[in-house]
Amino acid sequence: MATVIFYNSILFFSTFLVWLSEKGKGNLERYFFLGIAFLLVFIPAAIRYDVGRDYLNYLAIYEDSMLLDEYKSAEPSFYFVNWFYKSIDAHFQWMFATFAFIFTMVAFRSYPRKQAWLLHFLIFSMLWFFSFNGMRQAIAVMWSLLALFYFFDRKYIWFFVLTLFGATFHQSVLFVALVGLVALFPLERRIKTRIAPLFFIGFIVFTLISMNVVLAYMEQIIGLVGLKYVSYFDSSKHFVERDYGSGLGVLAKILFSIYIIWHAKNFIEVNERYWLLIVVVFFYAVGTVLANDIIIFGRVAQAFVMGPVVAAFVLLQLPNNRVINRLVLGFFLIFLAFAYVKDSFGEPTTYADPKRVPYQTVFQL
Repeated sequence: MATVIFYNSILFFSTFLVWLSEKGKGNLERYFFLGIAFLLVFIPAAIRYDVGRDYLNYLAIYEDSMLLDEYKSAEPSFYFVNWFYKSIDAHFQWMFATFAFIFTMVAFRSYPRKQAWLLHFLIFSMLWFFSFNGMRQAIAVMWSLLALFYFFDRKYIWFFVLTLFGATFHQSVLFVALVGLVALFPLERRIKTRIAPLFFIGFIVFTLISMNVVLAYMEQIIGLVGLKYVSYFDSSKHFVERDYGSGLGVLAKILFSIYIIWHAKNFIEVNERYWLLIVVVFFYAVGTVLANDIIIFGRVAQAFVMGPVVAAFVLLQLPNNRVINRLVLGFFLIFLAFAYVKDSFGEPTTYADPKRVPYQTVFQL
């Protein structure tokens, strides 16, 4: 129970501090509160020991040069951090601390001057625990989240630079770069605001009720392009049915995504580049639907999780349907709060033990 209280205190108190940073009279007060909030979420992730399902896997990679060499060309930034600390014979915990710093630093770098507390809560309620497990992918997602804001400002080169750099930690965000490229294709507004949203919602619903059909075609497409991920379809470790949870959490995420897509017109009227946001939310929703039955697709959804994070943040700022938008956003935030509290208990499932409880540090070795 002490660990659960600890985890929840971190999220809610750090969110309060980020909110306070907006109320300060000058930059000094702002950076003071942001600095404390930064340390609150960074330090526990940096000094944890054997907390997170993949902790020992990353430790094994650090200690085994042959395992580490597999990442040299595919994900060179991940490789370089490990190689650097190994070359100076540093304690392995420096590797975890560095990745925790990068994750937190990029998240805070994306915060705007106003409503930063909302973005903070969205990011860390949805991704902080994930960063304990899928450490590489969580860092990559942070870079792609920051890249989205550059895309919205027409800074397309920065968008691709940041997403491609994120891919040097985990290749999954290459899909985000590809989606960004497709989003630059000129389309009539009627397609973006009417036809595409209807198609997206229809496909999400079709996937929900016709899972086997979608999976069959997906395996064929992935096989044709020769991606290594096709092996997951024959994996007894990853491609297994999900048999835990009520599915209410998945439903909440899908319904929120559908609400965002349904109101694509309101988003695009504010900023034409929000079209990319709608597309990213669509892919997140499809990944979430698939993950409701097949566990490995949770990683697919995580590759696009910056979609609902940014969409929820933007939703508060839309000029139309303010009351309804805030009501929907409020319910979504309440859901995220309850989901975070539930996850903080770290209950093992039939798939794996998240290893969040008890929280322990490297100083306890």
